[in-house]
Amino acid sequence: MIWNEVILFDSKSIRKEFVNGERRFSVVDIVSVLTNSQWKDKWAYWRKLKQRLIAEWSEVVTNCHELKMLASDGKKYKTDASNTKWILRIIQSIPSPNAEPLKQRLASLGNERMEELSNPELWINRAKARAVMIRKKQWKDDRWITSRLQSIQTRNSFTDILKERWIKDWFEYALLTNKVYSVWLWVSGWATEYRSIKWIDKKDNLRDHMDNLEIALVDLAEAWSQKIIETKGSHWFDEVQDAVVTWSWIAWEAREKIENQIWKPIVSPKNYKLKDNT
Repeated sequence: MIWNEVILFDSKSIRKEFVNGERRFSVVDIVSVLTNSQWKDKWAYWRKLKQRLIAEWSEVVTNCHELKMLASDGKKYKTDASNTKWILRIIQSIPSPNAEPLKQRLASLGNERMEELSNPELWINRAKARAVMIRKKQWKDDRWITSRLQSIQTRNSFTDILKERWIKDWFEYALLTNKVYSVWLWVSGWATEYRSIKWIDKKDNLRDHMDNLEIALVDLAEAWSQKIIETKGSHWFDEVQDAVVTWSWIAWEAREKIENQIWKPIVSPKNYKLKDNT
């Protein structure tokens, strides 16, 4: 939401690169947009701003790193870049009419977070409203949004039961999640294969790209896996995995019957980046 607001007053392009799954933005491009400066001036402005930030013992400069980015001449040159957190801090340090709307928005967000600290129920309601707004911008209908919000609760409940059963290692979490996915794939069921079917990257949340049926069935898999784990009193990885596999065989047969009725695979290759996805 914040970066959409930045682009609203952006008359120039802001270069960005992904580094280890994190967006890094060109600092001088941000400076140019906010100060309306020409090519030479934006570098001078950033040098002066860096000096002032260093004098103020700010951590901003130490969190700006040189990256090679494409320039107007078609070649790549090193330039200072930073992530969203520190770019926002830089924007706060620039006195500019262009930056003022974003500064006001950041102040408003800070005020909202302070209110939510003293009223957790307010935080829950606002978080839900924000989630609904984001999903609607992704062309999702109300039925899908309701299913997705419910799936988050189901997922949290499933991971909570895993923690209670002494599943702590992230790799064990991944293996058990893949066991759940294997219910709906004819292949090994690894999440990476699911992503390849949907043509999405590792940084994308896989469940955000599922359709209503996929969400419903994965939720069902996790809910019943949790029920079997509790019924069997499973603990540690091997016992919990056996409980998940017990459900998987039941669900595998159900999947075959469903696909025979609907005449198509349950796993859809669509993702929400396509406007016609629902």
